[in-house]
Amino acid sequence: MAVVGSGVAGLVTALDLLDRRPELTVALIDKGVSGESGSTPLAQGGLAAAVGPDDSPAMHAADTARAGDGHTDPRAVAVMAAETPARVADLRRRGAVFDTQDDGSLALAREGGQQVGRSVRAADATGAEMFRALRDAAIEKARNGSLVRLQGMVVDLPLATTPEQPVIGAWLLCDEIAGGMATPSQDAGLVLLRAQAVMLATGGCGGLYAGTTNRDEATGDALALAGRAGAALQDLEFVQFHPTGLKSADGRFQRFLLTEALRGAGAHLLDADGNRFMLDRHPDAELAPRHVVAKAILDQPGGAWLDARMIPDHQLAEEFPTVLTGARTFGFDLATEPVPVEPCEHYMIGGVATDLHGRTSVPGLYAAGEAASSGVHGANRMAGNSLAQSCVFAHRAALDMAARLDGAHADTDPEPPTFGRDTPVTADGSERTDLRTAMSAGGGAIRDADGLQKLGQVIDDLRAAAYRAWGGPKPPMVRDALEVDSMLVSARAIVDSALHRTESRGAHFRTDYPDHDPVWAGRRQRVQLTG
Repeated sequence: MAVVGSGVAGLVTALDLLDRRPELTVALIDKGVSGESGSTPLAQGGLAAAVGPDDSPAMHAADTARAGDGHTDPRAVAVMAAETPARVADLRRRGAVFDTQDDGSLALAREGGQQVGRSVRAADATGAEMFRALRDAAIEKARNGSLVRLQGMVVDLPLATTPEQPVIGAWLLCDEIAGGMATPSQDAGLVLLRAQAVMLATGGCGGLYAGTTNRDEATGDALALAGRAGAALQDLEFVQFHPTGLKSADGRFQRFLLTEALRGAGAHLLDADGNRFMLDRHPDAELAPRHVVAKAILDQPGGAWLDARMIPDHQLAEEFPTVLTGARTFGFDLATEPVPVEPCEHYMIGGVATDLHGRTSVPGLYAAGEAASSGVHGANRMAGNSLAQSCVFAHRAALDMAARLDGAHADTDPEPPTFGRDTPVTADGSERTDLRTAMSAGGGAIRDADGLQKLGQVIDDLRAAAYRAWGGPKPPMVRDALEVDSMLVSARAIVDSALHRTESRGAHFRTDYPDHDPVWAGRRQRVQLTG
């Protein structure tokens, strides 16, 4: 079994599978240094779960559907809402320590789109605490030899030459590393990992945008890998922009998020005159669904500020140490002044199309976490549901694998992938920078046909330039070029989907089609890559 990605979705898949099938060996593939890649350690707000006395799975499902703006899959939503409390219990069993109240019950934060406080949290570093507990559990599995962590980038998914086309493993471009507690020593180069099944848990596409809360390594790898293997992609036009990224004075993106839980604790959004503007935009004001808040901020001609001065100093220090300290490193003090904010790319809502067990349209290939699209988020993800759905559907995928895997590997000997010239003509990183700038400008939170068409032309021009540098359509066996290739493929698919959906819904807002269109209600766009 190969798990591509070592965030919460990948770790839950590997651990839950080995709990049920301890005789198996799982290869956990990490694209970067452990804890320094992926989005899980960066997640601040919390994990949405109906565990409070005034909450229920039905309320969780209703809030999720409302935030999804008429586009959620009711079956997926019901499954997530019903099963998340059990996944919280799993995390605590594995050692995750969440904030509690004096009576020992979980302390729950209220975030955008939630009727009640629902987010299980560890101050404002919930993802980091979940990752710590899951990584410690994975290290224990590594000690007994059932789990092996490998570091590198998966570049191809070989298929058996059968009508069913089952995935039989993954081609991995290894990093050269000395090894460590859970990672063996590796030489740089291409290796084939044979596996009965492959889980794609590579995260999202934040690296395609200049303004993002994600790391540069989030280059849409799952879209390119799964699409080229023949798997369907869906809902790619829906990319969520978090309303409150910290805005710098010089216009540069800070890549620092001011968690939604601040607004749940009472912080307000102010316009240039110091007035609250969300009161007239939505009944939930600052805790409206994210696409509503993001659009309202972008509508302010003089900019927007987050004012957290009404939150007591002791509460800021205890519940929000990450954002309090982080804002100060950029010259802002949440305790004494409003701080400037702007929407920035945060979450890929669409992704590799899956069923309720993480299965894609290609036998043997699974997807979970931000890389997957089960329909649970609809057109806009509710706060707290990222960690929730990752745990739920990774667990369900692990159960499905445990029931299906028989321990035998395909004996097919696949040809290795082909690459372009060894030394590209250019390697200055300009393609990546130009693409990210163009995506933020034309494919950001507000779009129109003209901007999307111009963006599509920029992508095509960048692809043509890359082909000239590579000596053809295949990138060289160089990490940067391989990531740029994934970025270009993913960006073009996102733009095409955004152009085709001629309405505004959730995170997809078009000024030339500003309203819902009943023709699009419930319609999912599926994308099949041709090469």
